[in-house]
Amino acid sequence: MTDNAPSSEQDDNSLDRIRELLIGRDEKYIQEKFDKDPKGFVSKVVSEALFEREAKDGSVNKVLVPLVEKSLHRSIEANSEKIVGTLYPLVGTLVRKAVSSFLLEFVERTNTLIENSLSPKSISWRFKAWQSGIKYSEYVASQIYQYQVQQLLVIHRETGTLLHSISSDPDKEKDADLISSMLVAINDFVADAFGVTSNQTDNELDEIKTEDFTLLIAVGPQAILVAAVTGSVPAQVKSKLQQALEEFHQFYQQPLINYDGDNAPFVGSETLLADCLLSERKDSEKNKSKRMFGGIVILLLLCGLGFLCAARLSLSILKSELHELTPPPGLLVTDTYISKGKVHAKVFRDPVAMSVSNWLNDNDINLNKLTIIEEPYLSLKTEVIVQKLSAVVNNASLREGESLNLEQNDEGKWEISGSLFTAHSNELLQRIRAIPGINLVFLDTSKITIIPSEQTETLALKKARLTKLANKISSQNVLFATNQETISEVQLTKLALLANDIKALQTLAQATKTDVSIIIMGASDNTGSSVNNRELSQRRAQNVFDSMISLGVDSDMLIPVSLGELPLQQPSMGRSVMLNVLISDSQ
Repeated sequence: MTDNAPSSEQDDNSLDRIRELLIGRDEKYIQEKFDKDPKGFVSKVVSEALFEREAKDGSVNKVLVPLVEKSLHRSIEANSEKIVGTLYPLVGTLVRKAVSSFLLEFVERTNTLIENSLSPKSISWRFKAWQSGIKYSEYVASQIYQYQVQQLLVIHRETGTLLHSISSDPDKEKDADLISSMLVAINDFVADAFGVTSNQTDNELDEIKTEDFTLLIAVGPQAILVAAVTGSVPAQVKSKLQQALEEFHQFYQQPLINYDGDNAPFVGSETLLADCLLSERKDSEKNKSKRMFGGIVILLLLCGLGFLCAARLSLSILKSELHELTPPPGLLVTDTYISKGKVHAKVFRDPVAMSVSNWLNDNDINLNKLTIIEEPYLSLKTEVIVQKLSAVVNNASLREGESLNLEQNDEGKWEISGSLFTAHSNELLQRIRAIPGINLVFLDTSKITIIPSEQTETLALKKARLTKLANKISSQNVLFATNQETISEVQLTKLALLANDIKALQTLAQATKTDVSIIIMGASDNTGSSVNNRELSQRRAQNVFDSMISLGVDSDMLIPVSLGELPLQQPSMGRSVMLNVLISDSQ
């Protein structure tokens, strides 16, 4: 098939002929019109052309920025004083903004430095950076960023000379000339070692990967663009590099073709290459820190809960130990409960009982976890009563010639023996009777010898004491159970004290020459027949009479009689034996 299309030379001749036919002799006229108003012709199309070109590929900005920067630099050098005077009103505002921006950036960097320097993570990173033989800041960047383009290098492909280099962080910038030379050498070695095909581009390296970083290599006709990237490199980075390399060839095609070792034409290429300094932070680190923070919070909560459970268990064990303890006489634990991190114990304590603290210490109880609420009370246990009795006897103030002793006989009964003056004897007996629950202890005071004290007392004082003692004896009574004539143990203890009073009364009667008689009157309630009640009351009086004699009372002073039934409102008062003391002066 024959190709009838005209050649390119024929096309060019045809266009010239057409131009000559259209313009012809008017070319000179058009040239004159253009020379008269060149700005008018150009202004109509330049702005629209620039706008359309910029909207299409953004090339106008990339071309004009280096030119404007050079022009501005030259203008400042030539007219520095004029420019300074013009910019003077703006200097204050610019300085304040710059200082404010610096302070904000300084605070943020300081905060980041503190966070990355005082945490366990930073210590781990420092150790790993030391192991890897790299700077700590570089290792931190590798951990913080998913990927980061740290440095870009543009290398002349034919000569291997570095044309330009930019870095995201000047502090981390490597020796670009050395890298470019080594890269070209490696590339040539690979091409020579593994053969050369018809397409030389197929033998160019496009990626060099190490443990710490990756070198991405984009190869063009006259230049090679190399990017040093840390982290996992996504596909869009390679596409961005290739696009930047194509634009570099487009705008610097003539300097690349006519390159003679002068890099000055490529100084303004930073604007073109800056878009390739990409980076992306690791979102997983943030999520990891959140998970770690949440884990720490949960761990702290679990630790706190475990501590509270352990403390509660410890308090429960302490409470159980208190319940198992047997308190000594005079102490009574009424209640235990847990509140405010301590065991609270309510304890009733008799004044003469062992202290609660000593009792707990003897049983190895931790008082730091215990709050004692102590309340006084009177114990009626025999041990406590005997302890109080012993305190009264042992603490008695004895005069010269007096003696006192308390001991327990073979039958388990307590006996007080010794010698006392009459007044001191009465005082001692009063103190003994004042002991709560003394009636529950069988006490024998018959072995107390009364020492006469005529030398120290007047007759009137002795009579007064005699009268007082007689009134006291007359107020005493001995109670019995229903239809019972036997004296109980409690009433026998009472009779022992009463016998001491009667013997003291007899001594005072002899000292004052007074006749004293005691009528023992037996009585009963109105339960049953009158005859039986009269006999019962007689037997009760006789039993009291016999007990008095057995306790050392002179029988001549005692007169037992029977009252029979006593119709009292309180029947228990009728079931008793009452005493009445009769006093008369001796003739």
